[in-house]
Amino acid sequence: MVGRKISRPCSASAFGLSAVPCVGCGWCCLTDQCRESHILHGYQKRCPELYWGEAEARYKCRLAEDPEQGERYRFLLGVGEGCCARFNAWREDVKYRG
Repeated sequence: MVGRKISRPCSASAFGLSAVPCVGCGWCCLTDQCRESHILHGYQKRCPELYWGEAEARYKCRLAEDPEQGERYRFLLGVGEGCCARFNAWREDVKYRG
């Protein structure tokens, strides 16, 4: 479809902000299940694709890491486009939040 825009989660550039990198604090995924997770799993209090990467000490997404569909999911989720919650206190206190 020509001219059709794909709705994606917020990114810094969408708001005219310079991007700050994602630190894996989990805020965006823990507070709001993404559309792709909702399509795959229905409404969940917590996304089953989100997990705490112990070695990296940060939250990670299984959808973005999928060997077959990861590139598509990274695009849809805006992975790598920066954080739009640059002033969120969780960025300074990255930890497992249960």
